[in-house]
Amino acid sequence: MGRGLRILVVIIIALIAGILVYYTSPSDWPSRGEYMITVKTGIGGRDLYINASFTMNGVGKTVSITPDNHTVLKLYVEPPDKLSPGSYILVKVYGVRGNRSVRLSIADTLVKIRLPDGRVYEYSPTGRENYTIIFRIQPYVRAREAGFIFGSAIVLFASASIIHYVITGLYVVLALTLTGIQPAKSAYVYFMKPLIMVFIAGSAIELVIRKTGLDKRIASTLVRIARGPYSLIIGVSFLGSFLSMWMSNTAATYVMMPLALALLADIGAEKIERYRSIVMVSLAMGASIGGTATLIGTPPNLIAAGFLNDIVYGYERIGFEEWLLIGVPAWIIGFSIGILLAIIYARMIAPGEIGIVRERLRRHRARESKPLTERELKGFLAILFLVALWLLEPIHHVSTGVAAGIGLLVFLATGLIDPREDWKKLAWDLMVLFGAGLTLGSALMNTGWAYNILGSLKSVSVCGWLCFPVVGFTAYIIGTFISSHTSASAFIAPLTIPLGMIIGPIVGLSPETSAALTTIVAVVSLNNAIALPISTPPSAIVYAGGKARLKDLVTYGLIFGILANLAIILLLTSFWALIL
Repeated sequence: MGRGLRILVVIIIALIAGILVYYTSPSDWPSRGEYMITVKTGIGGRDLYINASFTMNGVGKTVSITPDNHTVLKLYVEPPDKLSPGSYILVKVYGVRGNRSVRLSIADTLVKIRLPDGRVYEYSPTGRENYTIIFRIQPYVRAREAGFIFGSAIVLFASASIIHYVITGLYVVLALTLTGIQPAKSAYVYFMKPLIMVFIAGSAIELVIRKTGLDKRIASTLVRIARGPYSLIIGVSFLGSFLSMWMSNTAATYVMMPLALALLADIGAEKIERYRSIVMVSLAMGASIGGTATLIGTPPNLIAAGFLNDIVYGYERIGFEEWLLIGVPAWIIGFSIGILLAIIYARMIAPGEIGIVRERLRRHRARESKPLTERELKGFLAILFLVALWLLEPIHHVSTGVAAGIGLLVFLATGLIDPREDWKKLAWDLMVLFGAGLTLGSALMNTGWAYNILGSLKSVSVCGWLCFPVVGFTAYIIGTFISSHTSASAFIAPLTIPLGMIIGPIVGLSPETSAALTTIVAVVSLNNAIALPISTPPSAIVYAGGKARLKDLVTYGLIFGILANLAIILLLTSFWALIL
């Protein structure tokens, strides 16, 4: 099938998906007519109900009931003056018994709104202020248009190998603007968020590492630490993983693969075909999971942090240092499982080749290292300066995004990056993906479309803490079989945020914390998808050029993904809930 025909097929499928989502999305709320709101809550073991009517006139009103001589339950409703994307209905519920405020239970408090046309919708709390339970209810306004754009964008993002995600990103922003969902004056407001500069600085670090030769310096240590067949597996995987923390996993794989293959060829590649395959597969594992450790390690991390900072928290809550608390424990657990599995797998599929590798590696033990060159030292110190700025943010109070700009300026001022030659090599394409993803996520929230999934998710939310493994493995399946990690994260985050908000009250977490936790679980699980060449670039690279056998990639990748995700979610979910 020719490229033009493939593009046409993808566009047709995208249109069909968009139309299906459009007609399954809720229609707009009426702008005129009387609305009825009913709040259910509990005080002293009794279920209490309070009702009020309102119109979309921007005027707030307070209603109260007195279920007994000592208790007063109050309801405050403030509708917007007109229905538009982003306008919401503010609802506050609080109780007083005697002279003291009553702490109402979020889990027992619900709101039902009856529209003038008879439709009824139910909502859970979105927050609490002291003793007051807060609801911020987003009416459905142009939700069908947003649904069409989202449905078509999923297909386009999943087909990034045919239609580049930059094209999809521009389509999303322009479509949202032309349909009136996103105001024209703020169409590109998300395209230069502070975290964009963080990733640009991350791509600059990758460029400096390659230009100064630090990549070869790091990789050459592999020769000296490869004392045996198992240490070679550990060394290749660890160095690939470490490089992936600071440069793209694609570049990290390309750095490590030639050196590892050269060493294996010197050993006798034709005699150790199975061992060579598992070394390459473990390299794909290390390079993929290494990106989880740092905020700049892989685009899904930044996309998730951007969604949470802008949509959930409303400020830069998750920066470079905060992500280390999220990513490093996940990397330690996942990498340990990956290495142990690789060694066991090597013993199972290549027991006869282990001895050959051990014998041949003895000749490489006497390698000497050369001293750092001036350019390598300059690059190392400049990178160290930027990383120190990120890590010491609590001391100097320079935000992650501003620190990234300072580091980029240092790279340019010292000549490590040539503004004329290297500027265009930075990851500006991800600015479009990142900005489009945030714009789409904001649109799905502001039109009410994202909350439309809550009705179908209520059955999932009753599982409590088991919801998080379900979310994690769903994201893992998407990343393995359907879409690239970067593209998948752009449409997964807008769905995990409202899901997390409804899970929160059931598991005893605030809606904000639960939304963040659900999103983090999904993104970290997504990064562990390596079982197919289409799953992630490192898998494609080692399969196409590194002589990794597809059987080994699939078998090892699936077992690794299941074990790593299960262990990470079970061991870290409670810890993440404490720090988010």
